[in-house]
Amino acid sequence: METVPQLPQDIIVNILSRLPVKYLIQLKCVCKPWRSLISDPQFAKLHLAQSKKKNTNFSSHRVLLITLPLESVACESPSDDDLELDDVVLDFPAAMKKTPDSDELVDDLEIGGSCNGLICIVFENGRIFLYNPTIREATELAIDTSSTFDPRGTFFYGLGYDFSTDDYKVVRAGRHSSSDKTEVEILALKRNTWRRVEEAGILLHGGAGIYVNGALHWLAIRANDPNKMFVIVAFDMVEEKFHELVAIPDNIQEAKHHSMVLTMSGDTLCLFCGGGYISDLEAWQLKEYGVRSSWNRLFGVYRETIPGHKYWENALYYTKTGEVLLDYDGRDLVWYDPKENTTRIFTPQNDWDWFQPAIYVESLVSPTSYFNSSLSMDHS
Repeated sequence: METVPQLPQDIIVNILSRLPVKYLIQLKCVCKPWRSLISDPQFAKLHLAQSKKKNTNFSSHRVLLITLPLESVACESPSDDDLELDDVVLDFPAAMKKTPDSDELVDDLEIGGSCNGLICIVFENGRIFLYNPTIREATELAIDTSSTFDPRGTFFYGLGYDFSTDDYKVVRAGRHSSSDKTEVEILALKRNTWRRVEEAGILLHGGAGIYVNGALHWLAIRANDPNKMFVIVAFDMVEEKFHELVAIPDNIQEAKHHSMVLTMSGDTLCLFCGGGYISDLEAWQLKEYGVRSSWNRLFGVYRETIPGHKYWENALYYTKTGEVLLDYDGRDLVWYDPKENTTRIFTPQNDWDWFQPAIYVESLVSPTSYFNSSLSMDHS
């Protein structure tokens, strides 16, 4: 009997590294060597690099809806009305639950950012997890028992990657309740310990930091600026320092400044303003990183003309087809096309009656591969 010819291993690796994550997860069941290969952290890095090289970041972006049940939806809506959204129902990792068999989580939570497929989830009781919903793995990070942050202050989190050390870092910035001082602490996964790095004369605004181009980004005001003008600041993951990246567009009215939200489109920064008492919604894209003159106004529209308009809207993402992914009051996801003035609405199962959204990319990066103190892995 003739044996079936075998492809060289390097060719197999090359081919597999170009496939979407969802197929690779299925291919882990083909044979033990493929399972071992696809589970290898080095292969995860190769696959992530290939996806960025092919500029397929748009198609791999998803939004995790933290509710019950946990759900994940593709950021790009289908182009055909007859096609259903790519929606996946997940289970919370056991370590995040009060008991393994319950649906109740250990505490209230907030999103602390995402990077390369990992999502940082911060619980009110101080516990912090990294979770990859694509491969359904999670790990708990060390609790900071020696922090001197003002407990009455305002906290901002972010998750980024340091290419110089091949390590992921959780950044926690604490704004003092009675001063303009912002203190910064970092946890690097390989050491799994918190350390203080700097104080910055800026006041951060918004939610979790947006990871782009090797840095975390926030809207901010310089503490010593009498005009209180907003800028975008970047926290470099290698240098571990803040610097001012770019000012916001001059054309944004000052009355809208406190309604601004920093988001993404593929691997570029986007700025949305409008919401609450503001009558219109407009969007800007920074087409060239760090270049103020590259701000491009994408659209402007009166919010009450958006089909299904609600009082509370939060812009999450700008798609490659020119749609805006909106969070309607924590209850519906809406894809809004400003050119056609049309919407597509997705209502999750949502037993909590609300959800918290987190934008992430599909990847094979395991949160447990950078240190050995993993407390939980969920492969369901």
